[in-house]
Amino acid sequence: MNENYIVLRSVYGKVGIKYYMNPCKDPKTGRFPDCVKPVNSFGDLVLSDADRNSGKYFIKETEQIIVEDGTVFNLDDEIQAATWEAIKNNPMIAPDRWAKGPNGDNLIDGNMDKHSTKQRYGIAELYVDRPGLETNRRISRKKKIHQAIDFIINDENGAGGRLTMAKILGKRMYNMPDADVEDYLIQVAEKDPDKIIKLYTGSDTALRIALVDARDKGVIYVKDKMYWYGDTTLLGGTDEAVITWMRNPKNKKLFELIKRDTYPDLYNDGGLVDEKPAKQDKTK
Repeated sequence: MNENYIVLRSVYGKVGIKYYMNPCKDPKTGRFPDCVKPVNSFGDLVLSDADRNSGKYFIKETEQIIVEDGTVFNLDDEIQAATWEAIKNNPMIAPDRWAKGPNGDNLIDGNMDKHSTKQRYGIAELYVDRPGLETNRRISRKKKIHQAIDFIINDENGAGGRLTMAKILGKRMYNMPDADVEDYLIQVAEKDPDKIIKLYTGSDTALRIALVDARDKGVIYVKDKMYWYGDTTLLGGTDEAVITWMRNPKNKKLFELIKRDTYPDLYNDGGLVDEKPAKQDKTK
């Protein structure tokens, strides 16, 4: 099998389910593929002179195409290629097993979050099987998990750094052994390695730490599901919105006040304390 072969698989396996499909329009253009043509009142293809002289194979808009688990389309064959082109945009077919829709939900499994009030299954039941692609995806995921765990184990700030990362993830693990903190982070890495990698390599990690510390100390608080600083400064409705607010150069002065209230020990007379003490004059 190579890239010129399309293999369809059913999520239900080889149970004999047959799917009856008509040609589908491209959702981006709202048009049928060029190989699909309308029919007249007699059910005959409506072709232009250029279409007739092209020698190409055309499919009726009303044509019924039957597929099932294991159906193969050889794209080197003109008829099979046109047939696949006609139905590939059918919402019952996902580009691959784990493909997601515009809303981020899996096209096959839908929203499977057990805690969601809008749990539902996806509309697709068939997917394009690409064995090589699936293998590469599994290998890539394992590499990401390994990379994420490596960040956790070799945290340059040691136990304190791991505790901070857990805190950013919303897990308060104060006074708990470092082994428990490390175990929690590794569990997150195994489920969502990108989340851990982003924490350790992202440019906004320092801002997230500042937000968590400010909330812990009551400098930033939540009221009516909104984040506030003081009585009049609205920061946003989510963590991401607050991070965006902090990143905005227009809010630099207010953000400095937040940091000063959060880390008073680092400031002296309104400015940052110099981490390196001044050299003493030994001649005195």
